Amino acid sequence: MRIFITGATGYVGSAVAPALRERGHDVAALVRPETDSKALRDLGVVIVAGDLASLPSLADSLGSYDAIVHIAQSNSADAPALNQIALDVFTAQQAFFVYTSGVWVCGNTGFDVADESTPPDPLPIVAWRPAQEQAALATGRSAVIRPGCVYGGKQSLCAGWFESAEQKKPVYLVGDGNNQWAMVNLHDLADCYVRITEQRATGIFHAVDDTNDTLLGCALAVATGCVIETVPIEVAREKYGPFADALAVDQRISSKATRQKLGWNPKRDFTGSLDEQWAEWKAARA
Repeated sequence: MRIFITGATGYVGSAVAPALRERGHDVAALVRPETDSKALRDLGVVIVAGDLASLPSLADSLGSYDAIVHIAQSNSADAPALNQIALDVFTAQQAFFVYTSGVWVCGNTGFDVADESTPPDPLPIVAWRPAQEQAALATGRSAVIRPGCVYGGKQSLCAGWFESAEQKKPVYLVGDGNNQWAMVNLHDLADCYVRITEQRATGIFHAVDDTNDTLLGCALAVATGCVIETVPIEVAREKYGPFADALAVDQRISSKATRQKLGWNPKRDFTGSLDEQWAEWKAARA
């Protein structure tokens, strides 16, 4: 397949692009001109200079692709607008389209379990995503993937735990730590993207693994011997704004339908893959 991908130099995309190349697909990646793209070029990925804002100028060149995988994420205030630009350009194409959302659109589930058919109840920070999910699905040739909190590789949300553990410093958690995150390993997530794309599977997919430990349990497993300090969510909101509620989210998310439809079986959970995570963390920092 000829596949166009955004976010290929980012945390998730840098795992998905190689996974697609390993399967023999021709991959072109949208990359900012100032971004180092050597690793992608070495894989044989074709680099298309630009960013999400410039996508309308590239629309005419997208017609030759079999699939478009949109992974790029913006953490700025204009994230909804930038994603809308990408959504408008990509859904106007005839290619199969993969839109990246996330489990935070399911909100706090408590002891209930949200599956792929559960109506969204998004956290404020992603309140704009459900409408974009539906716009993508309306084409009839699109998939919406909702990754859990991703770990592995150079780390992202969990990076602070590994850094604190290395330096024997306290680990800080928002809330009391008895909440659960829906999680997924970076490499298992990349496999999920590949399966969705190759199968042209439409609908909503939950990319989450079998991590069932509390956040406190996960942090203790990484930072053995370190002090764990909890930060009241009210205090965290003063520093992080709506992101504090995401860090304190309590979720039980099912990926049963995703596994059955794709034949996807994540091979890792968080605490069971710590040796691999530490090796990847140290390699990324070397």
